[in-house]
Amino acid sequence: MGICDSSQNKSNNSYQPNQPNKIKPINKQHQTNNGHTRKERGSIKYFAQNNNTEKSNGLILTNDVIVSDSGFNPEQVYQKIKLIGEGAFGEVWQVRHKALGKDFAMKIIEKSYNCKPKEILNEINILKQLDHPNILKILDFHLTNDKFYIITDFCSEGELYHEIKRRNQFSEAETAFVIHQLLSAIRYCHKMRVIHRDIKPENIMIMGRENNGYLNVKLIDFGTAKIFEIGNMQKGLVGSSYYIAPEVIRGKYDESCDIWSIGVIMYIMLTGVPPFYGNDDDSILRHVTEGKYDTTIDAYINLSENAKDLIRKLLKFYPNERITAKEALNHPWFQTAEFKVTYQTINTVNPIEAKEMFKNLENYRSNNIIKCAALAYLVHQNTNIPQCLEAMKLFKEIDLNHDGKLDPNELEHGYMKYCGMNKTDAKNKRILVFANIDTDNNGYIESEEFIRACINPRLFNSKNYLKFAFDYFDTDRSGNISIEEIEAKFYQTAKNKNMNTKKELKKLFDTIDINHDGQISFDEFTLMIKDIMNT
Repeated sequence: MGICDSSQNKSNNSYQPNQPNKIKPINKQHQTNNGHTRKERGSIKYFAQNNNTEKSNGLILTNDVIVSDSGFNPEQVYQKIKLIGEGAFGEVWQVRHKALGKDFAMKIIEKSYNCKPKEILNEINILKQLDHPNILKILDFHLTNDKFYIITDFCSEGELYHEIKRRNQFSEAETAFVIHQLLSAIRYCHKMRVIHRDIKPENIMIMGRENNGYLNVKLIDFGTAKIFEIGNMQKGLVGSSYYIAPEVIRGKYDESCDIWSIGVIMYIMLTGVPPFYGNDDDSILRHVTEGKYDTTIDAYINLSENAKDLIRKLLKFYPNERITAKEALNHPWFQTAEFKVTYQTINTVNPIEAKEMFKNLENYRSNNIIKCAALAYLVHQNTNIPQCLEAMKLFKEIDLNHDGKLDPNELEHGYMKYCGMNKTDAKNKRILVFANIDTDNNGYIESEEFIRACINPRLFNSKNYLKFAFDYFDTDRSGNISIEEIEAKFYQTAKNKNMNTKKELKKLFDTIDINHDGQISFDEFTLMIKDIMNT
């Protein structure tokens, strides 16, 4: 059961026509030899050094700072609303934050002899580093002697699996809208050297519907995901029978197995049946290893040639011949007039609002890392409020290559489109913005970096929001924030553990501690936040 997995009773039911079955994962264990484990650890080091960061005189702000063990039992902070899933090791609840009144998903995992803590922590650590609009966000977690508590986005519309079961078939435009999101998420994952290994409709949550009914989705359940190194092959039978790639069954594969799984989902959505089926797992896997799917059914015959061509390329039997996520996103199927108009209409931002957001980008400052951390925490926890959703639309609109990141040229294009600048002026503005936001100089801006820089921070000007952020730092609930509590947050990132950054934190702390009593009170914290709002 993945972090936001709301499915129940996943069993090996026999295949029924026009109704793809839920299949129990073949093996949810990591099967690696010692040498491969050492390589994976090395790639985790690479991954941690290349994630979303901001610097302030040597200090860096990473997702390890924004998402760390809260230090208190979430059941004291969240009210249970509804049980939405259960499995062998625990439950998933819809919960409501008692102070904010916002709904989240809480996964409670019982520690037992069957539960593997390393795998749970692996999933937590991977999700902490991923920042993409179509990937589930982990918001909080806490470990006790007998349980794991994990707080994530709450996706009220449920699994894509249930939507497929209810509707059976989707139009090409509807399917393209979903597949495009999945390919964007997987392109981002693969660039971050993360391989998912269990993409299926049960692991895709519907986070909302557009006015035309099109689905916005998020990829979940990174329990079998791994950090990989380019050129190194994976081993071990991991996945679910309908969606598993043939090379995974053979026991030697790379990240292209994720592309195969997306191809299977595309085929199912367009035809209403799986491309590889059987009465049990063994017969399904036998058909998968043959690599031949049915092209004679009417639902497939009636598809456009572009749709058939993309399916063929996603389901190429040999991984080295299979299309990449980047190539798939540029496929002619996504260039049809209907899809392009739909995508642009859904992600269109009011020009006046867009211009205002670009102005906010220019005014954003990251010279006080503690202030940045407070704002980053508020944004991370509230990306589904209207202002953040509008900022996300603008982000998608100017993310021209749909990789979930903004490079300098894309931001420059945004200034030209929404601010009416010529290329020279847009370039100058772009350089200024990157100097402030992309302070780790990694060459791109991810979605939450963009959102927290371009929204008006005054939207968090309420006592509930301020107390919510204050409590994140006040881990002992004393009513004051100590320098030790600030250090504990920033020391979640190894690079911050040195004497220079310790001195810098104390210097920044003292600018907030107005009465110089060695602690930050709620009133002093409020003044700090309001200073951000007036910047």
